[in-house]
Amino acid sequence: MFKYSSTSSSTRPVLSNNQRDTFHSIMQPIILSAQCLGLFPIVGITEKTTSALQFRWFSLRTVLSVTVMTSAFLVAIAELRRIARTGVNFSNIINPYFFADTAIIVGLLIRLGRRWEHLMVQVENVERILLKPCYNLGQVHLKRNCWLAAGSWLVLATTEHFFATTSFVNDQRMESLRCNWTYTNAIENYARRNYAYVFNLPWMPYNIPVLLYLRYVTFSVTLAWTYQDVILIVVCIYMNTRYRQFFTRIEVAASVERPPPAESFWGEIRYHYIALSDLLQSMNYELSALVINSCSNNIFLVCYILLHSLGPKQSTLSFTYFWFAVCFFVGRTCTVMLTAAKFDRTLKRALQVVHRIPNEGWCDELNRYYHHLRIEKVSLSGKRFFYLTRRTAFGMFSVIFTIEIVMIKYSKMARNSGVPADCSTLAFSQD
Repeated sequence: MFKYSSTSSSTRPVLSNNQRDTFHSIMQPIILSAQCLGLFPIVGITEKTTSALQFRWFSLRTVLSVTVMTSAFLVAIAELRRIARTGVNFSNIINPYFFADTAIIVGLLIRLGRRWEHLMVQVENVERILLKPCYNLGQVHLKRNCWLAAGSWLVLATTEHFFATTSFVNDQRMESLRCNWTYTNAIENYARRNYAYVFNLPWMPYNIPVLLYLRYVTFSVTLAWTYQDVILIVVCIYMNTRYRQFFTRIEVAASVERPPPAESFWGEIRYHYIALSDLLQSMNYELSALVINSCSNNIFLVCYILLHSLGPKQSTLSFTYFWFAVCFFVGRTCTVMLTAAKFDRTLKRALQVVHRIPNEGWCDELNRYYHHLRIEKVSLSGKRFFYLTRRTAFGMFSVIFTIEIVMIKYSKMARNSGVPADCSTLAFSQD
């Protein structure tokens, strides 16, 4: 049995250089890009081995991450004060929700960073098994698949953020023309309208450094939404590939053209399967909070954006951005759910292989392995309240439909609440 907890970082064996598709090498560029935005603070991520990984509360990465999280919470409180003055509806509730939820995500990534070194110990123990020649899966391109999925969604998230900013600025410009509002400095006008809770304070005059910091925090927490889902997608791709490696070896060894494997083979298989299952359970324990937050957040975002599909758009740019955002949020939600649901298909294939083994090939070790297969729940979970399977994915879509009906009904009841009069400066004149 593997004794993960007793393995110290100073005595960890180092994987050979030709074993390139390790989890550490896959996550390196993803975590490094996140750290540029004040997310996922962990020291030593640039090293080739995991022995240098550490979490330090007083490192620059952690201080930046805590600063971004605190700033997001303060902005959420300021946004709540603003809508308390203007009134609440399903349009303006998104701002305090956005900053509060993303601050929680930053906090969850700090928590994950504290546990990352211990998690990598277990990952390396399993990789020493599954990177052996007997588990060779051929040209699977694990690293390329993970980087392609992560890179695609991060690029789309960046595009969505700048598209949203451009659309919002354009709507403000059209409103200024319609209301005959004049201003001499477009950047200052943008700052005072969008960050009134800062620049309307008597002791905080408008200045570029503070505006740049606020834009940095906004961009960081916007990308935190997508980084949360990207981590889950990459973990699902990685773990599903490792399970496929494991089951492919059994499929080859138990094929009809070969004699039934000996009991010692099934003893080794069961031993390796327990190690792989322990790793998945550890992944579940560390990522379950992210799973819950991701699912609830994606449900709310899809419902929110579908609700606003019913209203008119101010310009062609707003119309184009809206449907881009719809495709982005729905696509990201589906990618998380469908990637996680692949575990079901992989496990069913493994059970089919065992069912084809003839009676004379069965032994005590094979029975024990088969028992593990049947009772094991191979999937990511949200604190074991639910598992990310295909059934859960369809259940989420039915929940979205139900919540959407409730939101439409409530939005009609509160149609005039929280909507300032045309050309009113109430929403940004003071805070």
